[in-house]
Amino acid sequence: MMRQFLAIKAQHPDAIVFYRMGDFYEMFLRDAEIAAPLLDIALTTRDKGKPDAVPMCGIPVHSADPHIKRLAELGHRVAVCEQVEDAKAAAGKRLVKREVVEVITPGLVGDPEAIESAQELCLAALAVGEELGLAVLDASTGDFRATRIERGADDTELPVLLTEELRRIAPRELLVASGLSGSFDTQLSALLPGAARTVVALESFDPKAGDSDPDGFDASANDAATRAAACLLSYVATNQPFAVGQISRLRSYRLSDTMVLDEATRGHLELFRNSEDGSRARTLIERLDETSTPLGARRLARWLAYPLLDVAAIAERQAVVTYLAERDRPRASLREALRPVRDLERLLAKAARPGATPRDLAALRDSLEALPGIHGALDAGEDDLLGAAGRPGLLVLPEPVPEAAGPLRDALIDDPPVVLKGSRGAGETGYIRDGYRSELDGLREAVHKGREWIAGLEARERERTGIQKLKIRFHPVHGYSIEVTKVNLDRTPEDYERKQTLANAERFTTPELRAVEQKVLGARDRAAALEREIFDQIRSHTLESSAAIRTAADAVASLDALSCLAEVGRREGWVRPVVDDGERLEIRAGRHPVVEPILLQSGAGEYVPNDTQLDPAMTAILILTGPNMSGKSTYLRQTALIVLLAQMGSYVPAEAAHIGVVDRVFTRVGASDRLARGESTFMVEMRETSDILAHASRRSLVILDEIGRGTSTFDGLSIAWAVAEYLHDAPGLRPRTLFATHYHELADLSRTKDHVGNGHFEAREWGDEIIFLRRLVDGGASRSFGIQVARLAGLPTPVIDRAREILHNLESGELDAQGRPRLAEHAGESGDRRSGVGGNQLGLFSGSDSPSNEEARVLAALRATDPHKTTPIEALSLLARLHELLGDER
Repeated sequence: MMRQFLAIKAQHPDAIVFYRMGDFYEMFLRDAEIAAPLLDIALTTRDKGKPDAVPMCGIPVHSADPHIKRLAELGHRVAVCEQVEDAKAAAGKRLVKREVVEVITPGLVGDPEAIESAQELCLAALAVGEELGLAVLDASTGDFRATRIERGADDTELPVLLTEELRRIAPRELLVASGLSGSFDTQLSALLPGAARTVVALESFDPKAGDSDPDGFDASANDAATRAAACLLSYVATNQPFAVGQISRLRSYRLSDTMVLDEATRGHLELFRNSEDGSRARTLIERLDETSTPLGARRLARWLAYPLLDVAAIAERQAVVTYLAERDRPRASLREALRPVRDLERLLAKAARPGATPRDLAALRDSLEALPGIHGALDAGEDDLLGAAGRPGLLVLPEPVPEAAGPLRDALIDDPPVVLKGSRGAGETGYIRDGYRSELDGLREAVHKGREWIAGLEARERERTGIQKLKIRFHPVHGYSIEVTKVNLDRTPEDYERKQTLANAERFTTPELRAVEQKVLGARDRAAALEREIFDQIRSHTLESSAAIRTAADAVASLDALSCLAEVGRREGWVRPVVDDGERLEIRAGRHPVVEPILLQSGAGEYVPNDTQLDPAMTAILILTGPNMSGKSTYLRQTALIVLLAQMGSYVPAEAAHIGVVDRVFTRVGASDRLARGESTFMVEMRETSDILAHASRRSLVILDEIGRGTSTFDGLSIAWAVAEYLHDAPGLRPRTLFATHYHELADLSRTKDHVGNGHFEAREWGDEIIFLRRLVDGGASRSFGIQVARLAGLPTPVIDRAREILHNLESGELDAQGRPRLAEHAGESGDRRSGVGGNQLGLFSGSDSPSNEEARVLAALRATDPHKTTPIEALSLLARLHELLGDER
């Protein structure tokens, strides 16, 4: 047996081999030592006590899937080695034949049952040459796509478009060629720390080397995308050959067709994961996702991750959303008809696996049978005269697949029992419908009659022997027997043959029982084998319709996602935005799609809508000031989210919106650090700002919140000012920018820069209280009301009072008359000390008890001046006038 294991292990040296032995998968040697602690199972030894004892561990066959999934998630490969012949065929004379039926890797999952419906599990391959090729496969659905990326000016650096695409895809496993440059390898390690990197032979990237030829794959081409796709096909063929046939189409895509959303932007805008606990709660995808099917949930998430840039494509989606939003009854009927459709893509992928079960095919059958109802639901609900003729072109209904659904309905019972996967369930019966195959019906009848005879045997033997506690038992190994307790052994008839001894009983058989048992068990075994044969036949027949099923699944996915957008837009009162190739970004009464319903649900009041107007030819950069908690950060995110919604084809939360297509959304929002990378909060802030300045274009939307706050005030203000100037002045740049800040000095940029405007969020003081109006108005704010916000947050009263003192000292000047920091002054200190009388340094007016007439006039002029409304030129003029008033007095 160990010789057979070692031969199989030699074929898969980099995988943990799950070696099938009866009802267990066993692991030996180094495999066992690796797997036991990871799976939290006992590590034991074969031939315990001997010097050559073999380490081993095992898991039951019926519970193998969670363990395999766990090892794959940890980056290990698992080779599943099954018994490929009936153990009875070997008859104990030779070893049962075993083969590896599949290899599960981090990117090639086993059972996709536990995968979140909206999640993609991606395997990627990177081809490196004069250009770079990236191919991506979701083996759980068969989705297969590839793209090409030009290399940058620096050949040693991965292009930014490639790094952002890899982050967006987040592959579980990345295939690279042996001999990849050390620079690229290091960068990929840092870029995808959680992904397994698998080195494959360079020959794997040869498009002519493989046998598979999905639609869209040209083996004669030699571009980087095709070579990356060839590598993926070769990898799948080597590890899961049964899955190659399900990769029916290669879809080429260009990164320039969709908006680039970098990692920082996806995180700051909380598109898929919130910043608190990393869950979907309070994210945009959770707000939008009211899909009826897993297919639609995945398609909606894809659209959100890849907003469109093509105006015509956006308009096509909008047309379908509008069509459905304007028709409440058809939309409701359609969404109800979609609900019975399960995950056709993943069910089809499961059907192709050797571990497919009757329940998998039954679920596929039920979903296929629901497709005709989708046509009927939309047709019945449409109340206009045009009907189907008036539908938008993108509104494609799924075509039924009766050639697959019919045989499945005929063969399988309505609710098949739970059967172990693949060869593990080879002995199970009861899932093929009565009447489907006469031979099977005859075997079932024989089993039924035999069991009836055996059931009657118990009563007959009790009457014959007088043993009232006599029972007929069945054991999977020992078969049927007559069980008699030990106190009644003296009453057993002479024709009873002892079969098994237990602690408190003996089990017997008789020639008559043995004969019937052989008939029953033989018929049952033949019935189980025949049911498995029928199941494999209908499974193969179903897979012949894979292309049609995938086409139907694609239509269901788009239809579900579009009807979901229509449902949300209609219910929430959102509007269809105008999206064009211009540069104007205008939103009237915009609202935050996630915050608004949270406020309503919590009873915190209604959301205050605000307008946005940005145009590189007019106001390209809007400097936003205002108190803490006034709504600046929410407004920034709101604007970016409305743009994303518009370009994915959705309605938007506003009274009206006009969006000139945005090629990228950049955000620098919030404070975070990356201690594991040795980066402080300020360093992270500066890196993100640097990326924005390096890659923004005139068509970008830039969202900046509190640039420069992670360092000293003067340093931060200088950086913030310089960043704003660069965005305004750099040739060919001037992106549409929202810049929120507490550096009120930035408002002065509008005096010297033609395309900079100012806005602030209003707040009102009421005694010691502050009231946030959350309304954006023109002009800069004069105060930040930080102390009032601190008071709302619950800081102790002595701290608040002292903060007011220090603020007064700061506003009065940095030093007192004695040269001491005014920050250090306390209320109640002696007037002489505060005024400087008796000290070494005299105050400005300390020469007499009262100021002179000239000094009084200077004081009056100062009191009459509003520093917040005084320009630099006016301030210099005022200073000269005051100096003239004082004359020679100093």
